[in-house]
Amino acid sequence: MDRFLENEDLSEDFNKRGVVKKPQMKKINLDLPADLVQQIDHIAQKIGIARQPLIKIWIHERLKTEGSR
Repeated sequence: MDRFLENEDLSEDFNKRGVVKKPQMKKINLDLPADLVQQIDHIAQKIGIARQPLIKIWIHERLKTEGSR
C-alpha cells in the first residue's frame, strides 16, 4: 500500500537538504458506475483506508506496470 510500508526506495522524494518534495496536485472528476464505487469502498474498508488513497495506489501500481513494459 504505502511506499514506506512496502520498503520502496523513497530517496526520490527528498532533495539534497533532506526536505520532502510535495508533488504538484491536479484535481480530476471521474464518473464511475455506482456498483463499481461500492466495490472500491468495500475493498478500502476491508484494508482500512479511504477510497481516494486506494484509487491513487491502484493507478500508481498500474502506471508502474505499464512503464516497465
